[in-house]
Amino acid sequence: MNEFDENKAFAILLTNLGKKKRTENLLTIAEYCIRLKERYNSWNELAKRIQINDERAHISAEMLREFGTLLDLPNEIRQMLKDDLITSVDIAYRISRLGHDVDKINLAKFTVEKNLSASDVRAIVEYKLQNPEITIEQAIQRVLESKSRVVTHHIVIMELSNLTLETLIKQAEKLGQTPDSLATTMLGKKWNKEWIMSAGMRGNDLIIKLSEEGFKSLLKSAKEANVQLKDLAERELRNLLLNTC
Repeated sequence: MNEFDENKAFAILLTNLGKKKRTENLLTIAEYCIRLKERYNSWNELAKRIQINDERAHISAEMLREFGTLLDLPNEIRQMLKDDLITSVDIAYRISRLGHDVDKINLAKFTVEKNLSASDVRAIVEYKLQNPEITIEQAIQRVLESKSRVVTHHIVIMELSNLTLETLIKQAEKLGQTPDSLATTMLGKKWNKEWIMSAGMRGNDLIIKLSEEGFKSLLKSAKEANVQLKDLAERELRNLLLNTC
């Protein structure tokens, strides 16, 4: 992008962010996100500027931040994004969390070759981060082998309030973590960490894969606390963050 057209940049973000069908590849969208962030100094301020009919659009600073990380990926992966070989921002963002470029490239290649899902990539990355002594190839093998076992799990979407999300993001930045990894760590200490198979953020939603035991236990906890299951993480994180701030 040579001549920067701000109105065009905003139009592209509105057309593409949070949409399954996009008019631009992930790399181009990421470039516009970064250019606008440089102009408005922060992801939070940029999120406020993205409007439809003078009203703020439902595009979070965290979503913009995830796109921004894509430009830090190795050139080989950025070319995959440009060529639409990887079209899921969730997959690209998860890969970006790995510590070494060679691991990122190998996982990206395997993802394209085997057409891995976002949940597969998320599980592989989390497993590798939790077990830094193993290779990325071992992490891939162990996670994919575990899929062949008959294991019941539950995907639960728990909504966080804007205040809790903002506090979580600030605390994560202080600790050098991502909001989803910090939320997983905090909830793992409050609950049984073995219950949480994987977790990720999408806007204000915390998406958690729970074991059968974990799902049943949290249903019971929610009932005892007289809240819906979808509100349980909000309740727990709000109290935990208040004690840490």
